[in-house]
Amino acid sequence: MKKDKKKSKYQARREREAEQNSQFNPKIHDLGRQGYGFQMKRGYKPKPEELSGRNLPFNMDKDKDK
Repeated sequence: MKKDKKKSKYQARREREAEQNSQFNPKIHDLGRQGYGFQMKRGYKPKPEELSGRNLPFNMDKDKDK
């Protein structure tokens, strides 16, 4: 079995800052090498409710008025 590598203090601090300033979640995202860019972890299988779009900032009532 593979042992999980311990994150450096620098990496842990960058992840905490990214988590506060964006939707970064260290359980499902990998932080990029520079800045706060991130992508999904390899092999992550999203749940159907995560793909539903319920977290998007759009208001459905506003769209129906048109």
